[in-house]
Amino acid sequence: MPSATAPFDFQEPTVVQLSDEERTTGQMTIENIGIAVSAMHRDGLVVLENAVDTSHMDAINTILVKDAEEMAKMNSTHFNGNSVDGRPTGNMSQGPPLDPELLYEDIWANVPASAVLSAVLGPKPHVNYVNGNTALGGFGDARQRVHADLFFNHAQFPFAVVANYYLVDVSPANGSTELWLGSHHDTSFRDHRNCHPGGRADTPPEEIGKDGEVVKGELEFGIRDERLEARRKFAPPMQPTIKKGSVVLRDLRLWHAGLANPATDPRIMLAFVHTPWWYACPARVVLPASCQEKVESWAARSQHPVQYDAHFVPASLDHKKVKFDPNFSSANQGYLSMLPAQLGSGYVDDVSKY
Repeated sequence: MPSATAPFDFQEPTVVQLSDEERTTGQMTIENIGIAVSAMHRDGLVVLENAVDTSHMDAINTILVKDAEEMAKMNSTHFNGNSVDGRPTGNMSQGPPLDPELLYEDIWANVPASAVLSAVLGPKPHVNYVNGNTALGGFGDARQRVHADLFFNHAQFPFAVVANYYLVDVSPANGSTELWLGSHHDTSFRDHRNCHPGGRADTPPEEIGKDGEVVKGELEFGIRDERLEARRKFAPPMQPTIKKGSVVLRDLRLWHAGLANPATDPRIMLAFVHTPWWYACPARVVLPASCQEKVESWAARSQHPVQYDAHFVPASLDHKKVKFDPNFSSANQGYLSMLPAQLGSGYVDDVSKY
C-alpha cells in the first residue's frame, strides 16, 4: 500500500509544548524544532502551545468580540459561506486591530513560529496576508465544504503556511476547524472542484474552450467529493481542542472546513499567510504608516526575521473594513513554468466571491 494512503496511526494534531523560557526568549530547543518541522511535513499542521502571552490575545479578543456584532450587519463584511446547500455558515472574515500598540510581536512575528517557518519555507519568509476568521453562534449545523485555501494551480511541496491564532480555547464546543491531517501529501489542483483542465476556473457555463470543446463552468469552491470519500476510508477528519496561547501552523494545501459554532460567543481566529522569499506573491498587506517602524524592525532582527510585504498608507485604517483579498498566487515565472500545464492556471484575479 502506498505510504500516502496507508492507514494513519496519528489522528490528532502534534502539540509542541513550549516552556515559559522558550516563549519569552523565542529560543526553541532543537528537539522541539525537530518535532514541529517533522509534523509539518507529515501532517501538514503543528500546534505550538504556550507560544503567545495570553494577555495579548485577551486584549485583541475583547476588541474583536465587540466588533463582531457590528461587522455581521455591515454590507462590506465578507462571509465565507461555501456551504453544500447554500445556507449561511456564520463564518466571516475579521482582521486584527491595526493600532501600533496592538501589533504584538508574539502574534505578528512570533519567534518560535518563525523558527519553524524558516525551516520549512526557507529563510526570512514573507507575509502577504493578514486577516482573521470568526465563527458566529446561532447558525445550527451549517458547515463549509471541505476545501484548501487555494484557487489556482499549485506546487506539491510547501509553498505557503498560515499561522493561526485562536484568541480563546477552542474545541468542537465553539467551532474549532475540521482538519484532514496529511491531506497535503498527495493533493494537487486536480482535486479542486474549480479546476478545469485546459481552461480557467472562471469559465462561464457552456463556453467553448480553446480546443473547441464545451467547458462547463464550476465556480463552487472545495475538494471533489470522490477524493474526500476515498481519503475518509483511511484518514477521516477530526476537530481538535487547542489551548489559547497557541500558534497553529498549517500548510495551505491541507484540506479543512469551518464548522458551526454551537456556543453563544464568537470564536475568533487570526490568520497570517507566509510564503518563501523567492515565491513573489503579488499581494500586499495594507498597514498604517504609524506601524512601519515596528513592522520593519521584525525584518531586521537577527533571530528568525519576518518580512512583511506591506503597503503603508498615511491615514489610520479601520480594521473592520479591511478588504478580503486572499491572493496567494505566485508571480515567479520560473516556478509557474514547473507546474502541470494541463491543469490550467485557475482563478487568481478575484477570489472574493468565495
